[in-house]
Amino acid sequence: MFVYSSLLGAVALACMAISAGLRRIWYQPLQRATEEQIVRAARQQSHFLETLRGVKTIKLFVGQDTRRARWLSLLVEQINAELCAQKRILWYQQLNGFLVGVEGILIIWLGARMVIDGQFTVGMLMAFSAYKGQFDGRVGSLIDKCFEVQTLRLHGDRLADIVFEQPEHRTNARHVAGEEENLVANIEFDSVGFHYAEGEPAVLCDISFSVAAGESVALVGPSGCGKTTLVNLLLGVLKPTAGQVRIGGVDADRLGLDRLRSLFGTVLQDDVLFAGSIADNISFFDPNADTNWIAECARQAAVHADIIAMPLAYNTLVGDMGCVLSGGQKQRLLLARALYKRPKILVLDEATSHLDLQREQEVNAAISLLGITRIMVAHRPETIASAARVLVLGGGRLVVDQPTTISVGGTMRSVTDAALSSGAPTASAASAANTVPTAPSSTVAGERDE
Repeated sequence: MFVYSSLLGAVALACMAISAGLRRIWYQPLQRATEEQIVRAARQQSHFLETLRGVKTIKLFVGQDTRRARWLSLLVEQINAELCAQKRILWYQQLNGFLVGVEGILIIWLGARMVIDGQFTVGMLMAFSAYKGQFDGRVGSLIDKCFEVQTLRLHGDRLADIVFEQPEHRTNARHVAGEEENLVANIEFDSVGFHYAEGEPAVLCDISFSVAAGESVALVGPSGCGKTTLVNLLLGVLKPTAGQVRIGGVDADRLGLDRLRSLFGTVLQDDVLFAGSIADNISFFDPNADTNWIAECARQAAVHADIIAMPLAYNTLVGDMGCVLSGGQKQRLLLARALYKRPKILVLDEATSHLDLQREQEVNAAISLLGITRIMVAHRPETIASAARVLVLGGGRLVVDQPTTISVGGTMRSVTDAALSSGAPTASAASAANTVPTAPSSTVAGERDE
């Protein structure tokens, strides 16, 4: 362009610089409007999905009108935010279009004057206009893409907490080849402590105990005492900030997460079923599923009779998160799924809380015959009584570690309460552990909150 005319080239370059400056000025308010639009849309969608998942509760509390009104309010806020962003975009487009129009008129006017004065030919003016069109298109597109990349960062920032989280190291090269192949399923906690961040109080402090292979242990304590954290440390979901967790005498960190978790079968409070058939869920969508073992696991979990009573038996679709099943059926299917792995250690977190006493006894009897190590987080006295030992946590510490040699009833409750109230094993707790109970099991049947 400058070869043909430095004046016209300077005009075209100046107009492009003004356009870029205008875009830069407009970017900040457009960024704020776009960010507000993203936030409003996320709130509306979250509320909508939450309503769908909790529609039964909403109906029972006669809250349909309130939820609908709240959703409509969020939807209006989202639409208003979108309109605000679109208005800012339209204003920029109109101003930029006006600038392009003024630039075109100015170029033609100056070029026509130069043609009249004999400094330019009509062909040169047409060639200059063609070059200018290419220049405007390429540079304008580059500027737009640069600002689009900046706008995309708004979406990226919302994912930053996930994207920049350090991934789990599923394998660990530090293990000694073959040493974990024949691990004995015993568990050792050696002075284990854990806190979530530096300066925060410890969730667990100086936890030490061991569980022999094939032994069953009940883990009890009040809500917030660290039971779930202890289970997460055992499963490798969290890493201890002090001490060691050993499986079969091998530091859990040396095994690698895949090998460590292959030893465990788990039924946790927040476990879910997935859309698919009952057989798919029990085998966890194993492409080479063993149908005979699926049925055997269902029998051990006392759910086989329920399944074969269904029209499609093991091919019955469970729906999203098992929505067509009862709470007890879900728990027993989750237990069957855990057993399908043929685990060496079974971790149960209130895994039978929805079962009646008879079904729970059937499940406990079937599992005990397998001879695998069991860790049970429980509050029900019947579940605690099925274990060989009971570990009581209080204030992040292990306050009682004793055999379950007493029958379920008021004495078990008095042992636990005495230990927890003092924060450490006491003489009164120890003496209570050795007394013969006289109260019925119903005295603690209500202790079930986690």
